[in-house]
Amino acid sequence: MKFRSLFLSALCGLAVAAAFTSCSDDDDDVPAPPTAPEELQGLVLNEGSYGLNNASVSWFNALKDTTTSVTNDLYLLQNMKQLGDTGQDLIAADGSIYISMYGSSYITKLDKTGVELARREFGNDLGQPRYMAECDGYIYVSTYGGYVVKLNATDLSVAGKVTVGKAAERIDVENGILYLACGNSLDYTADNRMFIIDTKNFADAAVKYVEVCANTQLVNASASYVFIQGYGADWTNTPFWVYDIKNGKAEDTGLYATYAIATDDENTALAMYSRTDWSTYTTTNTYFTYNAATKTKTDITAQIVKAVPELAGASVYGLCAGKDNSFYITTTLYASGNGTVYHFDSNYNLLGSFTSWGQNPKKVVVM
Repeated sequence: MKFRSLFLSALCGLAVAAAFTSCSDDDDDVPAPPTAPEELQGLVLNEGSYGLNNASVSWFNALKDTTTSVTNDLYLLQNMKQLGDTGQDLIAADGSIYISMYGSSYITKLDKTGVELARREFGNDLGQPRYMAECDGYIYVSTYGGYVVKLNATDLSVAGKVTVGKAAERIDVENGILYLACGNSLDYTADNRMFIIDTKNFADAAVKYVEVCANTQLVNASASYVFIQGYGADWTNTPFWVYDIKNGKAEDTGLYATYAIATDDENTALAMYSRTDWSTYTTTNTYFTYNAATKTKTDITAQIVKAVPELAGASVYGLCAGKDNSFYITTTLYASGNGTVYHFDSNYNLLGSFTSWGQNPKKVVVM
C-alpha cells in the first residue's frame, strides 16, 4: 500500500529519517508506518481526557514493539484535524479501521493508512456511541440512547437498530451472535442484563437477555463462554461472571476482575483486578487466568510483576488481546502525560514496551 504524500510530508516535517530511533537505539529497528501488506501495523486508541478534544490514534511496529521518537497521531497527520473528544473504541475489519468517539458523538471509518473514508454522526435520537463489533459486513454499535445500531461497514449508513438497556456498553460477537453489557444508566437506573442478539434476526422481538452481575460493563466471548465483568449495584466491587453459551446459564465465579479477555483456549480468560486503598491512594493489581470449564483460577501475578515490577501498582487502563495468544496491558498517567503499552507473550514474558503517545491508552489493535 502507499501512503498519501500528505502523510509523508508531515512525517518529514516532524523529523528527518535519522531522528527516528527505537527503544534499542538500533537503526535497523527504526519503526515506520507500514509500506507493505505483510508488515503488521499496531494501533493504540488514546481516549484522551473528557472535554479536552485530545483523543488520538498512534501507530507502532507490531513485529518489534517499537514506535517513533516523536509524537505520532495517525488521524491528525492523515486528515489535518483532531480526532475529537473521548475515543471510546477501535476495531479493524477487512483492512479498514473503525473508531467510535463518545464525546464527539460519531463513528469514523479509516483506510489502513489512517485516511478518513466515511463518518456517521450520532444525534439525540440514537444517543452517543460506545463500543463496536463487526459481523458479515456490518458494524454494530452500542449507544447511550439504549440501542444497538447496525451500520453498513462500507459507508456507515444505518441498516437498523434494536432496543436494549439505557446504558449499553461493551459488545462482542461470536458465531453471528452479539453479546452486550448494559450498565447502570446515567439517571442511576440499575441494570443487570446481558443482551443476546442474533445478527440474522436483528429485530426488537428477537432480542433476548440473561441476568448477570449488576452494572455490567464488559463482555468478551469465546466459542464456549462469555466472560463478564461489572461494577456492582453501588460501584464498590467488580464481580466476575461467566455465561455458558451451550446451556444458556450465567454464573458468579466469586471472583473480582477489572478487565478480562478470552484467550486462544476457548475455556479460559485472562483477567486482572485492581484495588485501591483510598486512604493511602495505594493500588494493588493482581493477575490471573480462569478456566470456566473446570472453574479454576490460576494466579499469575508473580510472573507479570517479575517481568514488569511497575505493574504491581500502576494504574492499568486496558487489557487487549494480541496475535498468537499474546496480550497488551496499558497503563495511564491520566492527564499528567502519555501512557505506556506493555506486550506479553502467552508465557507472560515481556516482549516489548513503548509510549502510547497520548493520554489514557484504551485499546490496542494489530491489523
